[in-house]
Amino acid sequence: MLRWRLVSGICMVSVVVLSMVLHGNLGGSSGWDWAGALIFTGMMVAFSWIAAGEFLNLTKACGVAGFPRLTQIFAVLLVLSVGILPVFFYPSPQQYAQRDGALLALNAILLTSFLVFGFGLAFRKGPLAHSILDLFISLAGLIYICWTLSFIPRLYFSNGLDHDGRWLALFLVAVTKSGDIGAYTFGMLTNKFLPGGNHKIETRISPKKSWEGLFGAAVFCVGAALLMLHFSPETHLHFRGIEVLGWRTAVFWGIFASLLGYWGDVAESALKRAANAKDSGRIPGLGGVLDVLDSLVLVAPFFYAYVQLIAITHK
Repeated sequence: MLRWRLVSGICMVSVVVLSMVLHGNLGGSSGWDWAGALIFTGMMVAFSWIAAGEFLNLTKACGVAGFPRLTQIFAVLLVLSVGILPVFFYPSPQQYAQRDGALLALNAILLTSFLVFGFGLAFRKGPLAHSILDLFISLAGLIYICWTLSFIPRLYFSNGLDHDGRWLALFLVAVTKSGDIGAYTFGMLTNKFLPGGNHKIETRISPKKSWEGLFGAAVFCVGAALLMLHFSPETHLHFRGIEVLGWRTAVFWGIFASLLGYWGDVAESALKRAANAKDSGRIPGLGGVLDVLDSLVLVAPFFYAYVQLIAITHK
């Protein structure tokens, strides 16, 4: 189990690192990192498609199947609208307002179009009470998974294709996922070596989660935040030219991400328990894509809101 967890984890980390550091000149745009951006977008498209399908597989086991293909298609469109499309429309770093306006318009069109097509499917299917419930469980999945996680590409492309946005996205992912590693490590060790095992938090929903594991998550998150701050280039933890992270705020986000990440993990565990499922998917050692992303679901929107507000208040 641990061996497969390490193999799958290393493969995923390798793709993430490539998307962050790889340079390329596709289309003749010298100095613009299209290769890394395309890898990142492809990864997010795959994650969104699979995670939306896993969510609806779990709800199907609970008695509500939803509209899987419709949800997955709009999940992909949502990622593309947040990522590559606004960059194509407004490639200049000086045109942030136009890019944000285009992104808001695209999101409004996509979410409303989802409802239009969803109601069309619901009205054609029967019985009506079940099909309407299918529509709204699909909408819940689109918001719960895809809308929340869309803030990762929002960060990645926040400064166009330069590396400032990439470093912010990497900070978010590295700090939050370090909490998963810390929780697993501390939880496993304390359960093994403490007399009587460790102290469980909520055995009804997630029997293995412990207070010791939550403490380990906080330690690892804070450590990762401080390491990111120390090793990042001087101007790379900026949002549109404004510094948004220092030592104090890095510690704060380490602690906050560990708590929100734990809550996101518990929420997905509750869904799996309701569906009587051990994992959301079939990634060796890691479960499913939703199992990997669950801790990021609640952290990503909060972190994006934080950097936006810091940038606005410092203008």
